Amino acid sequence: MELSSEYLMSRSGLELLNKIFLSAGEGIIIVNAQGEIVMANKRSEELFGYNEAELLGKVIENLIPKEYHKKHVKYRKDYVEEPKSRPMGIGRDLVGLKKNGDTFPLEVSLSFVTHQDQKLVVAFITDISTRKQQEAALAESRTQLEQHAQNLEGKVRERTKELEHLNLGLKSQIRERKLAEAALKESFEEVKKAEKEILKALAKEKELNELKSRFISMASHEFRTPLTTILSSANLIGRYPETDDQDKRIKHINRIRVSVQNLTNILNDFLSLEKLESGAISLKIVQFSLKELYDEIMESMGLTLKPGQEIQSNLAPELYQIISDQHLIKNICLNLLSNAIKYSPENSTIVFNVSEVNDSEIRIQVKDDGIGIPKKEQSQLFQRFYRAENATNIQGTGLGLNIVKRYLDLLQGDISFTSKEGLGTEFIVNFPYRKP
Repeated sequence: MELSSEYLMSRSGLELLNKIFLSAGEGIIIVNAQGEIVMANKRSEELFGYNEAELLGKVIENLIPKEYHKKHVKYRKDYVEEPKSRPMGIGRDLVGLKKNGDTFPLEVSLSFVTHQDQKLVVAFITDISTRKQQEAALAESRTQLEQHAQNLEGKVRERTKELEHLNLGLKSQIRERKLAEAALKESFEEVKKAEKEILKALAKEKELNELKSRFISMASHEFRTPLTTILSSANLIGRYPETDDQDKRIKHINRIRVSVQNLTNILNDFLSLEKLESGAISLKIVQFSLKELYDEIMESMGLTLKPGQEIQSNLAPELYQIISDQHLIKNICLNLLSNAIKYSPENSTIVFNVSEVNDSEIRIQVKDDGIGIPKKEQSQLFQRFYRAENATNIQGTGLGLNIVKRYLDLLQGDISFTSKEGLGTEFIVNFPYRKP
């Protein structure tokens, strides 16, 4: 089920957002400028061995060993003075202190937000005890493998001496020595093979951790802006109780609606990516009305247009009824049109055409006059979390086009584009279909 703006504005929707914070798999702690903990989720309480709400009001230095307190206070004050997002670990081994006095290794990613003129620092905390154990196990395994190789080499030398002492003849000695060398070489190859497998597993884990860090950093940034807008507008609405203030209330309600829609788009991107990664999305080929789907898309996109924007659209009549995957086609169109609207200025025109290439192939064209894509970055456009340098100040996750590309892979279709920075972009999507 896709999340809607209306749903997230309901009580159930707000409960969902609260559950996302409380049930997150990473520890999340929010502190004020004085270092006092003002919010903590359940996972952070579990990591440090505290009961529910027991962390609130404590100074953050209570969660690290005493010998680090003095330096940490300085680091904390410096960060509050010049806050910036910081990825996991940044090359330092960090240590956490549990309530019972036990310590454990951890990684911390920092972000920040200003709310009601107060600076708040958001810490995302990961227990890396398992990884440290794996690294120690790898070091021990390497030592054992090296010792094994040395033992084999020693046995070869001993065997060679025995052959020399027995004087079994030069040919016999050479033959035995070659056999021993072959055995040693084979053993070394097995050692190298095992080491490669271990290094490959560690590289995979490192890649996953880097993706997790990029995801947490991006999510903390992208959620902050709409949430701040919602909080600000909600507070301002309360200041307009009179009937004459209705226009002002509607203005802030619309700001809340747009922010909730942004949150919905972000959550839908995350859900789509998770389903694709887990293999939960498969083709559902059915006969449906592409005309009805087209009208639904146009109605939905019309609500998100900037002032003065318009969509020039056309659907070929021969495509009113088709056989394909309705859900994937809808999401591909919504994603491309949302990008065109988002990256185009006010008072601009967006072209949206759905036509027939031949009796078994459909073409979708989405063209805008927006900011365009820098040429040097066009080859990376379909990578996960990638955003062009001229789009970093515009709301987005960097997942949309990656999801579109993977949907088209499922449909056995393809996507291409032409773009020039400052002049706009045109996307062309082709995929097969059947007539009823």
